[in-house]
Amino acid sequence: MDREWSSQPLATNQTGWDWLSLHLESGEKVMLFRLRQSDSGDYFSGNWITEDGRSTQLAPDSIVMTPAKLSDVEGRKVPTSWSVAITDRNFKIDTVPLNPKSWMATRFAYWEGPITFQGSHAGVGYLEMTGY
Repeated sequence: MDREWSSQPLATNQTGWDWLSLHLESGEKVMLFRLRQSDSGDYFSGNWITEDGRSTQLAPDSIVMTPAKLSDVEGRKVPTSWSVAITDRNFKIDTVPLNPKSWMATRFAYWEGPITFQGSHAGVGYLEMTGY
């Protein structure tokens, strides 16, 4: 479920990213991310992928990603549960991590792990976050 497309460092005004790959029970898939920026609004992007593989880019202003629960991981407060909405798709879910302590203490430490979600849609997915 996880495929990295870039390994470049963040720009100086970017503090990290939050990335979700969601597999809906309907067979559809959703990929969302936000780049957190220190000097302006965050940058959002996402795609909705139908069962037959057709991908539609989502309007950035329709994506809402709100941290719902912080977990204490390696001395950091990390948002391991999220409320996620795509306003023009009647999509509103709450995510739950399978293991809130999924911290990767690599050279560039980050959190990643599998999640489940419920709400207007249900399924499984993957969450990756940096900069916490």
